[in-house]
Amino acid sequence: MTLPELSTADLADLKDLQLHLRTPLWFYVLREAAVTANGEHLGPVGGRIVTEVIVGLLEGDRQSYLRQDPDWTPTYGSNSTFTMVDLLRAAGVVAIIA
Repeated sequence: MTLPELSTADLADLKDLQLHLRTPLWFYVLREAAVTANGEHLGPVGGRIVTEVIVGLLEGDRQSYLRQDPDWTPTYGSNSTFTMVDLLRAAGVVAIIA
């Protein structure tokens, strides 16, 4: 994947299990999230896996935009950008800012 890897030290507290030698993917993804983002979101490897699964589902769905109109690009947003806020606006979601 050419993404940054967790160091052996990031897995060192579980050395009795020798996870620094053979780490199950599910454990690695959870540990990566804890180490890189305090467990608030996925890290690079976990995020990449989830993204590739979602893209694979979209590519396999005959009704998705990727299959129906492969050249489609978002036209919402300013300065040629498209953010999550633009997506929510397009979907009609109203944000309440306190």
